[in-house]
Order: sequence, then C-alpha cells, then structure tokens
Amino acid sequence: MASTATKIPAELKRQVDAAIAQYPPERKRSAALPLLHLWQERFGFISDEGINWIADKLELQPINILELVTFYPMLRQKSAGKTHIRVCRTLSCAMAGSYRVMENLCAAAGIARGPNGLHDPFLVSKDGKVSVEFVECLASCGTAPVCMVDDELRENVDPNAVADLFLSRMRVTPESGQGSGLNINNQTSPHPLEHRLVFKNIGRPDWTTDIDCYLDDGGYQELKKAVTMSRTDILNEVKTSALRGRGGAGFPTGVKWSFIKPDEKKPVYLICNADESEPGTFKDRYIIHQDPHQLLEGILISCYALNVHTAYIYKGRVSRGHKDPRARHRGSAGEEVSG
Repeated sequence: MASTATKIPAELKRQVDAAIAQYPPERKRSAALPLLHLWQERFGFISDEGINWIADKLELQPINILELVTFYPMLRQKSAGKTHIRVCRTLSCAMAGSYRVMENLCAAAGIARGPNGLHDPFLVSKDGKVSVEFVECLASCGTAPVCMVDDELRENVDPNAVADLFLSRMRVTPESGQGSGLNINNQTSPHPLEHRLVFKNIGRPDWTTDIDCYLDDGGYQELKKAVTMSRTDILNEVKTSALRGRGGAGFPTGVKWSFIKPDEKKPVYLICNADESEPGTFKDRYIIHQDPHQLLEGILISCYALNVHTAYIYKGRVSRGHKDPRARHRGSAGEEVSG
C-alpha cells in the first residue's frame, strides 16, 4: 500500500474494509464506487491522493479509479462549498426554468461565472460558503425544476425565490409533498378515455398505502391464487397476457421468464428496475409511493414462479420507498407467503 500524506481515519479504514468484504475477492474492484463515496463523504472531494489510495486498496491502476471519478457527476475533484447545490438542466427542468434558477443562484451567492458562463461545471463562491453546478436528470421530471441542496431534493423550485435554498433545511416526510418529499399526491382523476390498470389506485380519494386498505380491495388475492398453480401454468398465463416490460424495449415478460431453466442450479435473482434514469420518465415512483403493495405482490408472484429467493428493487438516489413491516406479520411475505 502506497503511503499518503493525508491521515486516513481508523473509522474510514474500517468502513472501506467492510465495503470491500461485501464482494468476492476476485471481484473486489466492484467496491470502487462505494469507496469513492466514502472518501468524498470524509474529505469533501476525490483528490489525486485518494484515487491512488483506493486504487492500491483494490489492486487496480489509478486510471481505473480516475475514469469513474470523471464519469459520474456526483463525484468531484475539488472541494465544494459548505452548501453544495446541484441544478438539473435536462429537458424538463430546462423548460421549467432551471437556467434562470442557476443565474439567480449565482447572483444571490455572489458567484462569478467563468469564461464558459453557465456552462462551467463547478462554481464556488469567494467565501467558500456556496458552490453550484449543473447536473443531468435528477429523476423528478414531474416536479421540475428541481435541485439537490447537499443530499436533499428540492422540487418545484421558484427561480425568483432561490434564497429559500440557502435556508436551514427541515426534514419532511415524502407524504407531505414538500421539500425533500415527493410532490406526487396531487393527481387528477383518469381521463374519460383512459382505462387505468397499473395506475388504477393512483389518485383515489379513498386510497391509502396501508396494507389493510390493500387487503380490503382484494390485494394479495392474486398471490394466493398463484401459489396454487404450477410454474408452467403461471408462465403460460403471463405469456398469454402479452405483458411487456415498461421500459423502452417493451420485451415480452413471459418470454424473458422462459429463459430461466426450471431446474436451474445457480442462484436466480429478481431485479425490479424502478430507476427512472431516462429524462422525462416519472412513472415508477407513483407505484412505489401510492400503491406499494401492488409492487410487492407482483414481486412475490414473480419470485414464486421463477423459484427466486432474493429480490431487489433498484431505485435512483432521490426517491424514498415505502415500509409496511406488517406485510410479513399478515402472512403476505416471508415463510408464510402461501397464507
């Protein structure tokens, strides 16, 4: 391990070792991003020294770490201000006024723009209190324009009231639809020509995310039906339904499921992709926040059909999920899944 001039705290070393231990020895380079986040959280930015230290720790070349630092916008190579504000400039936010947000932020913080004007990637005020940067999609296109103040999402930002972004931040719950929560509770009734399926419960005045509400509306009945069926029968029903993925490819779900061998010996994992990483995409969080048990029931049926024992919900960093531990106690999940 190469020596460093920076004193590495013992706690950081412990966290780094714990992160590396999450991966098989032959794949420990997969810990590169977690280690970069740990370093930046401790020192504020990724220095050349940090790049070299992490590379040595993972037995990689420094270029293998540098390419990550320069690719991901959440990683930075110089110190940010005490308050760091990321302003989304992708299409939805740009049309909603994010460039005016940036202009007014710079003016309010006394930040002088560089030779590239608003296109300078990273700007810091002279007193070091505030730094700003443009970033790409923050995955909240339905509440544009949006910013991140340090690690908290701010939605529906008023370009003429950017001073509010400098105020002390108060933690709020996602249900409030304010501040770091998600403003998705103002949905209107379906259009007369609209027939909702996945979104059938979204916006219902009598609907809550409580498991009792879901059960009273017939929730988890399809799961109870599924566990009485064979894997082949479930697979054929999914194929007959012509169900497709909700991403850009629209791949037939039943066909994808058929790729899994009935007698597969290797572990099979189920991934629910709720990332919403494409600009303008704002659909998955409605299910997560307003009808979470529908999502869980679908995951459980899929796992049962494919003999999967581990499932993951992949979600971008700005959304907060829903917890209802009573699902296990009510026999809808866990060892008593069959009811």
